[in-house]
Amino acid sequence: MQDNIPIGTRKSALALAQTVQVQQALQALNPDKHFPLLKMSTTGDNIQGQPLSSIGTTALFTRELQTALENKECDLLVHSLKDVPTQIKPGFVIAAMLKREEPNDVLVMRPGEFKDIRSFGKGDVIGTSSVRRASQIRRLCPGVEVKDVRGNVNTRLAKLDDPNSPYTCLLLAAAGLQRLHFDHRITTRLDSNTMLHAVGQGSIAVECRADDKEILELVRPLDHLPTRLRCEAERSVMRILEGGCSVPIGVWTEFIVDEGHEAAPEGTVGKLRMKALVSSLDGVQVAEAEAEAQVNGSVEKAVALGRNIASQLLAKGADTILAKVMRDRHLSLQPTGTNDEQKIKGWEV
Repeated sequence: MQDNIPIGTRKSALALAQTVQVQQALQALNPDKHFPLLKMSTTGDNIQGQPLSSIGTTALFTRELQTALENKECDLLVHSLKDVPTQIKPGFVIAAMLKREEPNDVLVMRPGEFKDIRSFGKGDVIGTSSVRRASQIRRLCPGVEVKDVRGNVNTRLAKLDDPNSPYTCLLLAAAGLQRLHFDHRITTRLDSNTMLHAVGQGSIAVECRADDKEILELVRPLDHLPTRLRCEAERSVMRILEGGCSVPIGVWTEFIVDEGHEAAPEGTVGKLRMKALVSSLDGVQVAEAEAEAQVNGSVEKAVALGRNIASQLLAKGADTILAKVMRDRHLSLQPTGTNDEQKIKGWEV
C-alpha cells in the first residue's frame, strides 16, 4: 500500500472538521501513513441562492467528490451521512460509519433570548433550509412563517444575529454545531416527540472504491456497528420511498442492548427500535410508523426493519403525500438569490 493516502472533502468548515476527525483516527491507527486532504466545492456549496428543495434530487453535496474518487485523485471520501444518496453509485461503498453523535435537531435563538418551541405561532419566522424541519415545525406550530436560510453555520448564525434579521430562530442539527464548538448557541434540544431527525444525521461516512481492498481494510476499524445498524435501517426507509434531502422524511432509531449482555461487543446482541414519518409541506397530512426488531448485529435485519417501516408508511398514504410534495417542491420555502440561480432546475444531483 502507498504511504500517501489522500482524503477527499468539501471545503466548508463543518466538512473539514468531520474530515479531520477521520484523518486523526486513521493517523493514530497507521502512524507510518500520510493522509493529506483534497478540498473541493460541490454543487450544493456553489448554489446558495435557492432552497435545496427546489434544486434537484440527490448527490447534491457528493457528486464532484465521487468523480475525484473515481479518477483516483483521492483514495477515500468523508461525508456527512445524511448527504449521501441511499443508492450508492456502482463501484463505490460506504466502508465506515463512525460512531454517531447527537442526531437530533436544535432550536437556536439570539443570545439571551428564550422561547418554548410549542409557543411559536403567527408572527414568528423560523429559518431552515430543510423541508423536513419546515414541515414538522408547521405541524407543531401552526401559523409560523418558514424562511429559507442557506450558507455555512457561521453564515446562518450571523443572519440570525443581525439586528435587522427577520428570523425569530433557526433550526439546525445538533451535531454540526457541536463539531464546530458552537454548543453554547443551542437554545433547546428537540427530542423525538417534538421533531424526527434526518436519515443518517449525526453520523460521518467514509466512502471508498469497492474494489480497493487495501483501503477498505484500512478504514474498516472506524466502522461502529450500532451506528451502522441504525443508519442502514433509516436509509432503507428512504431508499424505498425514493426520498432525498429535499423530501420531508423524519426518522428516529435506538439500539437497545439485551439485558444481561452488556459485556458483549457493541451492537452484536440487542434490538433496534424505529419510528418514522412523512409529512406534507404544510404539515397537515402525516403518515407515521413505528416498529422494533431483534437484529443482533445483522445489517440485513436492520434493513428489513426499515422495509417494514416503509411498508407501513406506504399503507398509510406516504406515496400520495410525497407525490404532492414533489409537485409543490418549488413552493416549500421562499427562494432568495439572483433570477438565474432561481431558474436552475432538473440537475442530476
